[in-house]
Amino acid sequence: MNLHFLTFCFFLLSLASTTANHNFHSPVLTTQPQSEAEDTLDVVYRNNSLLIQGDRINGNLKIYSIIGNKIMDMNIQDFSKVIIPINLERQNIYIIRVETSDNKIFTQKLIAH
Repeated sequence: MNLHFLTFCFFLLSLASTTANHNFHSPVLTTQPQSEAEDTLDVVYRNNSLLIQGDRINGNLKIYSIIGNKIMDMNIQDFSKVIIPINLERQNIYIIRVETSDNKIFTQKLIAH
């Protein structure tokens, strides 16, 4: 096998293992950091918009395609209610990664419906 492909698979596995919740089929996805269960982010893709609702935290949002292409990278000042217009291809899987200013990392898989 190609070494780049194996490295990429390891990268995806490491992203997927950083959360306690691995639900692929729910349109509403909740992530919980392993350290504190009260911190959550709800991520929903609806009507060509990514809706994120969580705590009043600052951080960086990154969206990757399942093959590792970075789709979006932006800083967010308040994750309590964020609406991001973005056109994701239907039935594709994406990885949503949020790194907060206090070094908590949330990752979630999302299927665009």
